[in-house]
Amino acid sequence: MKSLSSLEKTIKFSFKDKQLLKMALTHRSYLNEHPKEDLPSNERLEFLGDAILEFIVSEKLFALFPNVNEGILTTFRSQIVKTASLAEA
Repeated sequence: MKSLSSLEKTIKFSFKDKQLLKMALTHRSYLNEHPKEDLPSNERLEFLGDAILEFIVSEKLFALFPNVNEGILTTFRSQIVKTASLAEA
């Protein structure tokens, strides 16, 4: 937990739920290397975050392009939310 405090000081933000923060920062590969750790990985949070991001982008595209069909909107969305685009942003 000390490293979490250090992180919070560095980013100048204090998280209310430290366990949720710890989960968010725990990758499955860490758990594979430390099988005795009793921690959940961040995969469920990643699943939820991906869905929320897709919803927000979909809503914005829907509003910006009222005359474009869903197939084109789906293509636009997939180009926006793909890993390379997000990493660049």
